Amino acid sequence: MEFYIETYGCAANKSDSEIIAGILKGAGLNQTKNIELADLIIINTCVIKQPTENKILERIREIQKKFKKKKILIAGCMPSAYPEIIRKNFPELSMISGNRTTEILKVIRKILDGKRVELLGENKKEKVCLPKIRENRVIDIVQICSGCLGNCAYCGGKLAKGQLFSYSIENIVKEIKSAKEQGCKEFWLTGQDVSCYGFDSGSNLSELIRKILEIRGKYFIRIGMLNPTHLLKIIDNFLKVCEDERIFKFFHIPVQSGSDKVLREMNRNYAVKDFEFIVKKIRNKFKRATIWTDIIVGYPTETEEDFQKSINLLKKVKPDWTNISKFGVRRKTKAARLKPLDSEVVKERSIILSELAKKISIEQNKKWLDWEGEILIDEFFKGRNFAYKSIHLNSKEIGKFVKVRINRIDGLKLFGEILDS
Repeated sequence: MEFYIETYGCAANKSDSEIIAGILKGAGLNQTKNIELADLIIINTCVIKQPTENKILERIREIQKKFKKKKILIAGCMPSAYPEIIRKNFPELSMISGNRTTEILKVIRKILDGKRVELLGENKKEKVCLPKIRENRVIDIVQICSGCLGNCAYCGGKLAKGQLFSYSIENIVKEIKSAKEQGCKEFWLTGQDVSCYGFDSGSNLSELIRKILEIRGKYFIRIGMLNPTHLLKIIDNFLKVCEDERIFKFFHIPVQSGSDKVLREMNRNYAVKDFEFIVKKIRNKFKRATIWTDIIVGYPTETEEDFQKSINLLKKVKPDWTNISKFGVRRKTKAARLKPLDSEVVKERSIILSELAKKISIEQNKKWLDWEGEILIDEFFKGRNFAYKSIHLNSKEIGKFVKVRINRIDGLKLFGEILDS
């Protein structure tokens, strides 16, 4: 029996797919990368953006039409947040909520018996220390929590992931130790918002990282998305533990708007000055830290003045990378009740902000020319330095630490040469 997995969305979804593959392999099934050879097709879905949802639905239709005799299972966030969409469009297909991933084997057994299955709702089971088939043998995507403490007015992710559920420090450390013994050298601590890790269990992210760093050896840790609201509460201790050279000096802090008014209407629970304060503290502590952020353009209440404030914020903060998203209505959210802006206005704002963000990223990249230091080769012909900068180089030696010099910059890409050790 061959199975094929197609994954959409965030690092946590990628981790879920690796876990699904591990569970199924343990039950005697074989994974194939060729959908044509599969008996069972699993689509691991995402609901954060409407265009992605549309793409997934179209892809499922395409698969159904082409492979009429194959078994198909819809997994991930769409069954969690919008099961009615699957029932309406694909009434004959089975589905499993992303919150029930660890129970996938019993669902698949029923599907193979010719039954249609819906396994929805939540299951408070940690997604650590589970079988896993990694896409990249040196990177372990470690889910440290699921859900979040926020109630953002626009977000479908909350519908899919639910309330914060932090996994135990003991089990997270155990997973990383095991993965390290298997050859992993890069660990991604991921979740919908890792900055609030432990707030539901009397712990916090700083304490978790400190415990992980007790694991001896040479490796890198990448910290996932950090909401300014919760990061503010732990910022000093957090930056202290990040002094360890094994922590990538990489901070993904989504601001979403440069307007306090829009942030209030989004129910983000922080002000622009809070974001600026955090970025300033990080850069004062780590001069060459990489800052990523996210901005939504065209929120229904965003005026030209609000939009200009987002422009001004980017010019002031100069993030190394900014993910620009056009606002898209997500069903069952508060923002879905708001009258949307004219699509041409949103499109124009997106183009303006995207061009500015790209220009800033290119300027920030130029500062890395002639940098020398050690990187971990974590992909074919690519490696990461201490600031999680992706450096293209002529090497396939995945998992090896090498010393390089950045000798060329081409727009958003950094190129390096390996130096003699």
